[in-house]
Amino acid sequence: MSRFVEVYAGAYASGKSETAINRARQFAGKNITLVDLDTVEPAYTLRPIAGELQNMGINVITQPDNFGLGEAASYVTPAQTNCLSNKGDIIIDAGYGAGGLDILDIVNNIEAEENLKIYLVVNTAKFETSSVENIVEYADFSSGAEKRPWKKFSGLISNTHLGDETTMQDIINGYNKLKRASQILNLPIRAIGVDEKLASDFDLTYDGVEIWSYRRMMPKAFW
Repeated sequence: MSRFVEVYAGAYASGKSETAINRARQFAGKNITLVDLDTVEPAYTLRPIAGELQNMGINVITQPDNFGLGEAASYVTPAQTNCLSNKGDIIIDAGYGAGGLDILDIVNNIEAEENLKIYLVVNTAKFETSSVENIVEYADFSSGAEKRPWKKFSGLISNTHLGDETTMQDIINGYNKLKRASQILNLPIRAIGVDEKLASDFDLTYDGVEIWSYRRMMPKAFW
């Protein structure tokens, strides 16, 4: 079986990085590479937690230092642009911003990947995706300016949260809202993200959708 390449995108504080990290944790020790392509927030990258992730058995490619100029400009390394030359499965944490999925254009040969899946992570507690209409609009915005055949969303990740104040009902309400948007977008909901502290309140699935238990790592990534 050929490898998979999964990309996670979303609005600021949607939890796309946590989703990418915890998806990689599901395959820790099994030749998995986690790639940081969030060039918008140079102060909020995977770099500070790269060592911890590598100790879990996850290969990490990220920016080596703190330099960057946000959406105005930033730099990427050859390791990032050539990340698909790594063997095994690949998970990419894509940055938010005006370009949306256009950041993927810097990844060499991504259009040739047979098992490429691109997911939009949605937190309905965020203004940009707080209503069904906003979610539909943001999905179009996030797809980028260049509407290439391979550059399209394969599905959605329901990740409604309010940080430490999140309740089980918040998660369910967010999922129900995203479900209505998913029907309009004709995109399946791939998974529901749940903080590990609340994961025991759910079964392995909810409404037929997988529950992904998240260990929150990104609070340690801000320098």
